[in-house]
Amino acid sequence: MAPQPRGSRTFRPLTAPAPVTVARVRQGRGGGIVSATSTELTGVRLVPLTAHADDRGQFVEVFRDEWPLDLRPVQWNAVRSRAGVMRGVHVHVGHHDYLTVLAGTLVLGLHDLRPDSPTAGRSAMMRIDADDPLAVSIPPGVCHGFWFPVPSVHLYGVDRYWNLADELGCQYDDPALGLDWALDTTPSLSERDRVAPDYATMRTAYLAATAR
Repeated sequence: MAPQPRGSRTFRPLTAPAPVTVARVRQGRGGGIVSATSTELTGVRLVPLTAHADDRGQFVEVFRDEWPLDLRPVQWNAVRSRAGVMRGVHVHVGHHDYLTVLAGTLVLGLHDLRPDSPTAGRSAMMRIDADDPLAVSIPPGVCHGFWFPVPSVHLYGVDRYWNLADELGCQYDDPALGLDWALDTTPSLSERDRVAPDYATMRTAYLAATAR
């Protein structure tokens, strides 16, 4: 996949996209309108954020309880990544993720592992830049990997307290994921991601966990 232009928010579907719908909610004082837009992967939502900038820097509101999202984060985490870092691919059995980029650039790869989803087996990729604020809500059962081409900081919230047992993973470049990272260098991985199983093993573990 060729790199997308700076600021591009377009998902690149590898199969025909599902219909796109838009839900809107009015923010509170000082707000405006926030739209949460569905993507071609069922349950994945894009939330455009507004940056208020002056000569001191900028302010961005990243989350409100009243926004039209199917999650209420109970834990927030900030992560700093060096250039060339790959995180994932991971999938959660029971919790949503809500993420945005505070500095740098994140290339997001997604794959729908849910067997009963209308978009099961579909994959998509997008780029999120800190200077074009955007949040993404990722439901349980949607695999996600993060590639950082430049030094970056991202913030993510989860609607259950983080639990290692709730996270499965596989090799980021497994062909079954259908994710073309178009890397020009060997990525830096955690030891856990380096020894992660293949896609088939992850899928079997996910199906067993969700069948309980």
